[in-house]
Amino acid sequence: MRWLILFLGGLGIGLGLIYSYVINYPEKKYLQWMSGQNFDRYYQIEGYRSLLLSPPGVEAAPNFQEDYVQLWKEFSLENTLIPMPTRHPLFQPVPIIDLYSKASAPNLGMSFLDPKGREVSRVHNLPKSIYADHSMGQELFKLPYFRNRIRKKTRDEIWKDLFEFQIKPAKKSHDEMIYDLYLLHLRSKLLPKDTIRYGLFKDGKLALIELSSPDKDYIVEVVTQQVNGTLYSYILKTEKRNSESMKLRDKFLHSIHFGAKDESLSRILYTEFKQLNYARQVDQEGMLYLFSAWSQNTDNIDLLKEMIYYLERGPNAKKQLRALYRYAYKKYGKTYTTRKDIAEGDDPDLVLQRNIEIEQREALIKAQEEAKLPPPVKELSPDEKMEMYLKKAKENKVKQKEEMTVH
Repeated sequence: MRWLILFLGGLGIGLGLIYSYVINYPEKKYLQWMSGQNFDRYYQIEGYRSLLLSPPGVEAAPNFQEDYVQLWKEFSLENTLIPMPTRHPLFQPVPIIDLYSKASAPNLGMSFLDPKGREVSRVHNLPKSIYADHSMGQELFKLPYFRNRIRKKTRDEIWKDLFEFQIKPAKKSHDEMIYDLYLLHLRSKLLPKDTIRYGLFKDGKLALIELSSPDKDYIVEVVTQQVNGTLYSYILKTEKRNSESMKLRDKFLHSIHFGAKDESLSRILYTEFKQLNYARQVDQEGMLYLFSAWSQNTDNIDLLKEMIYYLERGPNAKKQLRALYRYAYKKYGKTYTTRKDIAEGDDPDLVLQRNIEIEQREALIKAQEEAKLPPPVKELSPDEKMEMYLKKAKENKVKQKEEMTVH
């Protein structure tokens, strides 16, 4: 009897330990994973860092009050509406056109230079994307028990928590632990590896992600908005110690908004460009109209040629032309230059290509002019001249005789 009591007692203790282990096992794994340890085939985070647990928040941007409203106009770059300086004495806009392959559309942006040519700010579009369901990226979330709990949250709730929720590893309910693991997973997928802080801005409508910058004089931020499952984003670059650049940051963060690309907008902008006087057409203001119109359909080669044509006839457009030359050369193998007195810097490929196109253009113009000239008069020999004179004299004699005949 004694041994039976001991056996039953030991069995009870063993079952209790097993039960305790089973009950506490999810919490144990949760705490390990939250600290970046003991990842397995069910759950693993690449590039784990404590930053993923708690959003540090972002630097606030004061409401911006523009003193010279008439010097700014909103232009559309693809699906991003950006205030641009038109004939502004402090800022010179220079297009950014990044082409990664001839088959793909370019990424567009605008750099803003001070009167000395130093970049003080930059806005660079990112391709719009779909806010995908990343839950299937972990084996853990493929299990119905876990997946069903994730689905209790709406897309907008998850998006807000992604940039605001503080994950505090502690003893929690299963649902809370599952959601923490899901947010940690999402942040590891959506936040770039060089993220140093992130948070929400503008009443939660915009997400700001600050990235480490190789140039310590500048702040680099990704600004993102989620609209019905579509992500719209741009990169904002700001010079830290430049008060005008910081004002531009405030202006852009409060003013830039998103909309759909629309080719009808392109036609409207082109019509407005044609209504400008010539001095404004060949200035940077005219370029902004054409560049914005072209951004709605970057396959429109005629607008690209027209931008180059007008800028080549305006003052101080070398930097703008260089960006257009480089893109046209990469995309089409031509610069579409029409003037030979526009320097484009020290890019030898562009220099060579422009010289070739200028020579071809001049040769074509010369051939067209020669085609309009009358054929040259053949030089006659003395005998041929004598024969021509005798023929004319004979014709004149006959004509005079006919005129003297009385009817």
